[in-house]
Amino acid sequence: MDWEAAIRAELDPMVPYAPGLRASEVRERSGRDTILKLSSNEHACGPFPGAVAAMEAVLTRLNRYPDGAARALRRALCEHLDVADETLVIGNGSNEIIRLLTQAVVRPGDEIVFAWPSFVVYPMVAQMFGATAVRVPLTADETHDLPAILAAITERTRIVFLCNPNNPTGTIYRRVDFEQFMAEVPDHVIVVADEAYFEFVTADEYPDALDCFDGQRPLAVLRTFSKIYSLAGVRIGYGVMPAPLARAVDKIREPFNVNIVAQVGAYYSLGDEAEVERRRRENQEQKTYLYSAFDRLGIAYVPSETNFVYVRTERPVEVFEALLGEGVIVRDFGTAPALRVGIGTPEDTRATVAAFEAICTRLGGV
Repeated sequence: MDWEAAIRAELDPMVPYAPGLRASEVRERSGRDTILKLSSNEHACGPFPGAVAAMEAVLTRLNRYPDGAARALRRALCEHLDVADETLVIGNGSNEIIRLLTQAVVRPGDEIVFAWPSFVVYPMVAQMFGATAVRVPLTADETHDLPAILAAITERTRIVFLCNPNNPTGTIYRRVDFEQFMAEVPDHVIVVADEAYFEFVTADEYPDALDCFDGQRPLAVLRTFSKIYSLAGVRIGYGVMPAPLARAVDKIREPFNVNIVAQVGAYYSLGDEAEVERRRRENQEQKTYLYSAFDRLGIAYVPSETNFVYVRTERPVEVFEALLGEGVIVRDFGTAPALRVGIGTPEDTRATVAAFEAICTRLGGV
């Protein structure tokens, strides 16, 4: 077999997604028993208690396929979001919906526009389907430059991805800027508002993209249960989009793409708004504590509306390795001058601060 000829040429430049180091790997390298995994933006607490009980109850039924239409969860989400059933898509994480949506509308030679740095999956799906990835640099304060994104749109542009809050910087664009953007974006462009971290936001100026959704304009809003709901391990997310686009996505998704444990966990997580608020408040408290430590240590960072903080460093490789030696796993970006540090429990935050104190003493700063 001539594998070079058999495999699509569009895949040649692609690199498989590289997950962060596992705690067991770092335990062996550092010699430490306690490891903090702060690299994947996971919520430090487990799933909601009601969701855990419900998921445990269905384990004896795993010999059966799940509801391929996720009917119970769809009804709950439609009521929770106040959207019509025909506009809702449920996926194996919002990541799957990004791929399916792109597959449904993008043809070879089309363009996909997004800010950069942002979620690494955007350029991946562009390459996957033969589109041109148009990267628009963030502003000096690491936020989306919406006017520059508008200027980058051409007749070939099919999708604009807007990650808000942005991963990996944790920044947001403001409501007034988003409303202006939506007023000016051409009708042939589908705007995909990726709001995976929106439950963590405390800023009053944050634009909930669903407020702009009317079922007519080409706007898709994506969210996930992986973050504040702590269901990353079962993979479930959802999107709200115009009915014709939702039908197209439904045609190409895999049958039974969302497993029964995920459906039940999401269903029994939705109603606990008090726990969502508690987690949002604790996350904000831990970020504030981390900011104060970084200020004291002279560490530059970007204020965040998420459960992670983008730390600036001119020695990312050295600082990353030094943190591993302290038993702390953060996310690196090769030689890019930054690291992403996840927010954990109060105990995690104290340990994170101690690790940065230790490496600042040893390295003379970060």
